[in-house]
Amino acid sequence: MSEPTTAKPQTPTVSPQLIRQLPVAIVVTLLVVAAVFAAVVLLAHRSDWWPAYGFATAAGLICAIVSGMIILSSAGKPADYVVTMMMLLAGVRVGISVIGLIVGVKVLALPPVITAMMICGYYAAMLIVESLLVRRALNGPATTSTDTLRGNQG
Repeated sequence: MSEPTTAKPQTPTVSPQLIRQLPVAIVVTLLVVAAVFAAVVLLAHRSDWWPAYGFATAAGLICAIVSGMIILSSAGKPADYVVTMMMLLAGVRVGISVIGLIVGVKVLALPPVITAMMICGYYAAMLIVESLLVRRALNGPATTSTDTLRGNQG
């Protein structure tokens, strides 16, 4: 008598639908954050914040381009690869944001607090949208903490 074979669960991968959704999600996020910050500058009647707004928007755009390239390289890869790339992405985005903040404040003499707040706003918005999109794009069975503890990761 042979034992019944159990199917080994498939390793979750990032679906190709991410390739179609990511650019749109990035553009919409950048536009929404830019509109919110522009409204804040207008409502505060602070014309001295416009250079910080422009600089933070440029830094956010650079972060978005780098983010898109890193995440798009994850399409069709195993979930653990995608998680590693998301951690790398967070580090790269922090690096770009911090360097941008230093350049904006020290070199361009932009107002430090508003520049930092705007750069952080772009950072947080992109992090949330990209994380949600990558999580949704993962397909296959979800790995639970119990599976991890028991070694049943596929």
